[in-house]
Amino acid sequence: MNAIGWQIGAVLFGSSALIVGIYVARLLNSATKITDKAYKLVDYNERHIQDTIENVASITESADDILSVAGKVASVARIFKSVKR
Repeated sequence: MNAIGWQIGAVLFGSSALIVGIYVARLLNSATKITDKAYKLVDYNERHIQDTIENVASITESADDILSVAGKVASVARIFKSVKR
C-alpha cells in the first residue's frame, strides 16, 4: 500500500511538470511570435519612425520659442498693468 501511494505521487508530480513545461513552451512560442511582429512593424515603418523623431525635435524647438514669446508678452502685460495703476 505504501509503494502505491508513492507511485501515484510520482505520477502526479511528473504529469504536472509535463503540463507546466507545455505551458512554458507555448508562452515562449507566443513571445517569439509577438517579437517577430514587432520587428516586422518596425522594419515596415522605419522611415516613418525616423521622420517622426526628426519632427519631434523641430516641434520641441517651436514649443520653446512659443513659450519664450508668451513669457515676454506676459511680462509686457504686467508692465502695462503696473503703469496703468
